[in-house]
Amino acid sequence: MGAGTVLSIDQARAAIDAGAAFIVTPGLDLEVVNYVRGANLPIVPGVLTPTEIQSARAAGLTRVKLFPAGVFGGIALIEAYAAVFRDVQFMPSGGIGPANLAAHLAHPAVFAASGSWIVQPAAQGAKAVAERALEAVKASS
Repeated sequence: MGAGTVLSIDQARAAIDAGAAFIVTPGLDLEVVNYVRGANLPIVPGVLTPTEIQSARAAGLTRVKLFPAGVFGGIALIEAYAAVFRDVQFMPSGGIGPANLAAHLAHPAVFAASGSWIVQPAAQGAKAVAERALEAVKASS
């Protein structure tokens, strides 16, 4: 299990101490990236622009979270970036849900997808979240 929406080194430390196996951030914070990599864990930082993708590549990262993907074209944006950054794999997030999850996961430059839609029913209990997670698994098969 990983931890997402990590915004600082303190949050990364807390997530790692709690047993997170990987970290996901909404943006490209190289201090957080270096801290997590120093703990020998994978990190998937958020990017949106070509400059941020190049900065991630310069830091030795080839897997990035594309956020908010849906707001900026979703699959069309991934297509454009994949044509230029052939060594980068994307995890689209933001605007991803049951209706478009499978289409995103089918793209060869996509290694995963994320969305808060899975945990939105948390107030309804663990069973509701598990049902959404099962929906996501079915969409990815």
